[in-house]
Amino acid sequence: MENKNSNRMLNIGYAIEVLCGRLNGSSSEVEKKNNSYKNSTYTKKIGSRSRISSQCQKYNQKLFMEQVCGYEQNVKTKDGKQVKLVPNPFKYATDDIFGFMMAEKLSIEEEVYKELSDEEKEIYKKNKKKYEANITKKRKSRWQMNSLINVSNRKVEWEWNVCGTTGDSMPYQVEVYSGVHTNIANLNIGKIGEYDVSDIASEHRDYTTLEAKLIGVEKLDKEEKFKRIEALLKSLEYLSVEGNKTNHLTDTKPKFVILGEYSWGNNVFQGIIKENGLDVEMLKESIEQNEEFRKSDIWIGVNKFYDDTFNEIEVNNEKEQTKKYLEEEFEEYDFIKISNVHQAFESYLKYLKETL
Repeated sequence: MENKNSNRMLNIGYAIEVLCGRLNGSSSEVEKKNNSYKNSTYTKKIGSRSRISSQCQKYNQKLFMEQVCGYEQNVKTKDGKQVKLVPNPFKYATDDIFGFMMAEKLSIEEEVYKELSDEEKEIYKKNKKKYEANITKKRKSRWQMNSLINVSNRKVEWEWNVCGTTGDSMPYQVEVYSGVHTNIANLNIGKIGEYDVSDIASEHRDYTTLEAKLIGVEKLDKEEKFKRIEALLKSLEYLSVEGNKTNHLTDTKPKFVILGEYSWGNNVFQGIIKENGLDVEMLKESIEQNEEFRKSDIWIGVNKFYDDTFNEIEVNNEKEQTKKYLEEEFEEYDFIKISNVHQAFESYLKYLKETL
């Protein structure tokens, strides 16, 4: 029977507003050293525009899922220069959603090999006097993101800080920035809670046949699947990027979001927020040209920005409130629902719960 959740790709576009922040650090080795002062700390940039990496966002989403939603995270350990993980996406929601790559080989003596069951022996191959098993596991992330990019056309600025000491104080420079940052993300609904079992190490696989049997791996029930997706989307709605907030505290929750399910992986909402605000014509064009792939309504959430550039849209030399203008422009599109950010997330989750 065909899986009704197959080819369900949730497309998301969103924007946050940073006020005097430095949310994701970099190092001097990847920056142009355009001043002679070496005691400096840097932000991540594309050209002169600040960016907040997808890894940084995902790290903080995992913290939300653990600390707020109660999802225990799998633990990575370090053995010399190698990071080790025993992946278990059936048990750990973050393994399930964010994926993993764990490359490792087991090597045992012949005496140990002889004590194994026939089923356990199947994954081992003889290499001289030992037996080796490739236990590499890799799972493609169900949650795809890009970096948050500053579209406000504001350059990164230098700011002086001072570290007080018993002798001479130590001055240093940090890079700070403000502005609206936008991003896109895709969530593969159908692949969450489904696991690949294989004894072929070169394939994407979550478990070997024996591991799956011992653990009791099965397809996740729809209630738990919904809870995991809900936790992930809540972690985006309440995104709190914690890095470097000690002296640069700023709210990083989305002020704008658009959500809709499509059967194809290209994100329909890329590039719709620019330095002068929301490009409604580009949004309409993208929605219309991808109509054959749309699988759900589209939910748009608009909150008020500090920067009025993003609260207003200029039409015939007059300015209109963004939310009101969207309601007028999409009045005949009965599948487009316009509200605030919280309501947009809640409305999509209600739809998802009814259709999983």
